[in-house]
Amino acid sequence: MSSEVKKNHSGTLKQKTARGIVWSFIDKFGQQGISFIVFIFLTRFFLSPEDYALYAMIIIVNALGGILVDSGFSNALIRKKNPTQTDLSSVFYFNIAISVLFYCIAFFSAPLFALYFNQPILTKLIRVMAFCIPINSLSLVQNVLLLKKINLKYIAATNLLAYFCSGSLSIFLAWKGFGVWVLILQLLSYYTIRAFCFWCFNHWRPSITYSMESIRNLWSYSSKLLLSSTISVIFNNIYAFFIGKIYPLKQMGFYAQANKYSELPNNTIMSAIQSVVFPTMANIGENDPEALKKVMRKTIRVASFVILPVMLGLIAVAEPLIQTLIGAKWLPIVPYLQILSVGYIFIGMTLFYNNILFVKGFSSTFLYFNILYRVLILISIVITMYQGIIAMVVAWDMVAIVYAILMMFYVGRKICYTFLEQIKDIMPYFILALTMGAGVFSFTLFIHNTLILLLMQLIVGASFYLGATYLLGSKVFREAIEMVKKRM
Repeated sequence: MSSEVKKNHSGTLKQKTARGIVWSFIDKFGQQGISFIVFIFLTRFFLSPEDYALYAMIIIVNALGGILVDSGFSNALIRKKNPTQTDLSSVFYFNIAISVLFYCIAFFSAPLFALYFNQPILTKLIRVMAFCIPINSLSLVQNVLLLKKINLKYIAATNLLAYFCSGSLSIFLAWKGFGVWVLILQLLSYYTIRAFCFWCFNHWRPSITYSMESIRNLWSYSSKLLLSSTISVIFNNIYAFFIGKIYPLKQMGFYAQANKYSELPNNTIMSAIQSVVFPTMANIGENDPEALKKVMRKTIRVASFVILPVMLGLIAVAEPLIQTLIGAKWLPIVPYLQILSVGYIFIGMTLFYNNILFVKGFSSTFLYFNILYRVLILISIVITMYQGIIAMVVAWDMVAIVYAILMMFYVGRKICYTFLEQIKDIMPYFILALTMGAGVFSFTLFIHNTLILLLMQLIVGASFYLGATYLLGSKVFREAIEMVKKRM
């Protein structure tokens, strides 16, 4: 490739990436914004901690089904430069076949969940919720094709429409007194609308062909991701299995909601950045470590600039935030939320280090790291599970910090991105965010009206952080402003 062609390609890729980041943020923040509003209505006026506890006990079925149906083929197709129609069609039919098989397994194993947690209603809940798996299998390849083109505009439109319709339905059903069934039917309607829209927006259609060779070729890469993702899903939900079994149902509900709040920034900010960064790195390829390092450094700076003030700010405003949005009855979740938020800062950052392992084909290494992380989690649970939920989440924080540091050392070496360079890229935003968080938390000493306290914390905290980054000449801040101006 000539230098001029390479430059043009680089420019086009940069433009697509910039547009993709904007649309990805619109998508993720729009989804979470709608979900958040719906959640406030449901939590404040209709549903109880017990309802959310029942849902948390079985959501692993949907998560595990999604992972097994995809089987790592989405990442494999994104990584492959030019997947053929045969590749795409083969994966499409494979997804459907596995989804039907998984539904049958979920249907017949549902009574075991009910027996373990001593909650008979779980049998019916699981059998209805598991319909999400075959429905979602219809949209996996469609989503991959749009991601490969970094064409996130249609993905955003689809997701936002599905969230709005399913959220509106859930509020109506809650008003009618459906209880925990609201959460199940909301999920089912979301996947149905999403699959329908993907087939309307995207013109790709499967051929009447299936190739085991295509599946085998992709499987050599995706199989390790499948195993790693399966382990991740199991361990992401493992706390529900122990807390739901050992502690009262209400305590399980408080933990589940605290975890939902604390992981919310990861599901928005980190996912928005990730959905663009991974395809961009995949387009660069594994043989250009200098370019990968450049993208990685920028990604770490952008993520730190955004996620650190959000997470440390969330810790600072947790109590007035919870009391204002969903009421005093939910205040027991505050300490759980604050402790979990610390761990999610570190775990969220490791998402981008995983990209390097994927792009360079180190799926085995990713698997080993994942196993190590889960083993540490299991050890921490065994040690603390009878010492209280607080002890369990503090132990998880310690595991998350150790895991993140190990990832920074190992992955940094693969692209000559030293640990010291990484700390230098993160530290300015950490110091500013920590200063901001400590400052707004001090407002609790002299402002006693909850609503006024929350508003003052949010306004002063955001003004201080953005003003400080601007005055200090943050390159990331200027780039973010320019990106929004040009792409919106």
